[in-house]
Amino acid sequence: MPQATWDLLVIGGGSAGVRCARTAAGLGARVALAEMGPMGGTCVNLGCVPKKFFVYAARFQDAFEDAPGYGWSEAGLTHDWAHLIAQKDQELLRLNRIYEGLLERVGVTHLPGRATFRDPQTIEVNGELHQAKHIVIATGGRPYAPSFPGAEHALVSDAIFAL
Repeated sequence: MPQATWDLLVIGGGSAGVRCARTAAGLGARVALAEMGPMGGTCVNLGCVPKKFFVYAARFQDAFEDAPGYGWSEAGLTHDWAHLIAQKDQELLRLNRIYEGLLERVGVTHLPGRATFRDPQTIEVNGELHQAKHIVIATGGRPYAPSFPGAEHALVSDAIFAL
């Protein structure tokens, strides 16, 4: 017996899934969204946002090297990698909470956990069954690592942000 019945159940808490759920809820539908990871999807957690942190941090080295030519004295600056990672993680958490708040404000129920289909109208999340008239799969994708000589020395983008 299902725990809940929904007009729409969205699987995936990235930009597309959140937008879909918010729009449907704004039109009066009873909506739930299942997401097994942090809200915000690839862009927030494994792509755009962390990439910008690392790219911006990397650009400072060139600026510091050029600074004496513009009248700045050398200050012997050092870089604290752990601090950069902590700041990135703090920003990602802030953005995750914004996505959660967007859903809350329009009445979307967040189902944290992995969604598994039991039949065409039923999914299971954390041992609970949920039925929906409509189910949208907005899970995005994962990077593919092809097999080639030397592949053991390569990383997919998801892994790079965890270094």
